[in-house]
Amino acid sequence: MNKRGQTLILFVILIPILLGLCALVIDVGLIVSKSTHLKEVSKTIIEEVMPEASIEEIEDLFIKNDIPVSQLEVQIEDEKIRIQNEYEIDSIFGSVIGIKHYQVSVDITGSMKDGKVVFE
Repeated sequence: MNKRGQTLILFVILIPILLGLCALVIDVGLIVSKSTHLKEVSKTIIEEVMPEASIEEIEDLFIKNDIPVSQLEVQIEDEKIRIQNEYEIDSIFGSVIGIKHYQVSVDITGSMKDGKVVFE
């Protein structure tokens, strides 16, 4: 029996699966990267503006770091700053399966203790 062509069939079946996995890895990497960036920028902003902070100053720092502020919520009270921010990033490959956007969010609180900023 002629068995030529079996490899071709296997190749044709596996290529879409491998491409799908690569797309998933790229999208998850994008989400993790943006989420980490948002968290690190938020921490840095809290460290920079403590102990005297204003909401406008915090908002300006987010804008300078190319982070949307439409969902930004800042609470400043008793040497504590709480930052909550959320925004959408566009999906690169998720749109193939119907996922157009991913949500990236942060909720972080920083306070002064013994002259240092401590995050909760």
